[in-house]
Amino acid sequence: MIFVLIVILGLFAIIPAGHRGVVLWWGNVEKRIMAEGFNFKMPIVEKVIKVDVRVRPHPFKEIDASSKEYQMVKMTGMMNFHIDAAYVNDLYQRVGLDFADKVIDPAFNDFVKEVVPTYPITEILPKREEIRKRAITKLGENLARYHIIVDDIYFANIRFSPEYEGAIEAKRVAQQQVETQRQILAQREIEAQQKVATAKGEAESIQVVAQG
Repeated sequence: MIFVLIVILGLFAIIPAGHRGVVLWWGNVEKRIMAEGFNFKMPIVEKVIKVDVRVRPHPFKEIDASSKEYQMVKMTGMMNFHIDAAYVNDLYQRVGLDFADKVIDPAFNDFVKEVVPTYPITEILPKREEIRKRAITKLGENLARYHIIVDDIYFANIRFSPEYEGAIEAKRVAQQQVETQRQILAQREIEAQQKVATAKGEAESIQVVAQG
């Protein structure tokens, strides 16, 4: 009885929403892909691997690179991606389910080391959006051969050497001090103009009284 129950249960594979089933026949990847819901399969000889095809995030590891002037740059980010549901069997056969470590991270590493050195260090932050769009295009082309679709990329953090960051902070403080002094001078000029106007009004008032 138990054997019969096991056989009956082995006839079905339930694929959750947002997933596809890669079918293995004695370990060999089949061409057919199981869709969501109930699916029939051969017990014992067939095994089903469930693969998530929904959009999901992948955090990149921090990558070290150099600017055009060989200044240190460290970048981290996040990529939203999904797997082309029509080719999950090919991805599983060629790469496996640990594709993030095998193909996504290396692709991001190659991009950072190839693109960042083309920018002067002073342009990296102002052109952050431009670099992001280049990353979407470049990684999209790279990962498409594995049927991994890039939906979006975000740079979570861009850091420089402590010396350069210190110089940026010193410049920011100096600019704030200059702006503060400018505001003080502007206020003093307004106060001086008010005093002149007040003095002029009092002089004119005295003159009118004297004429009267």
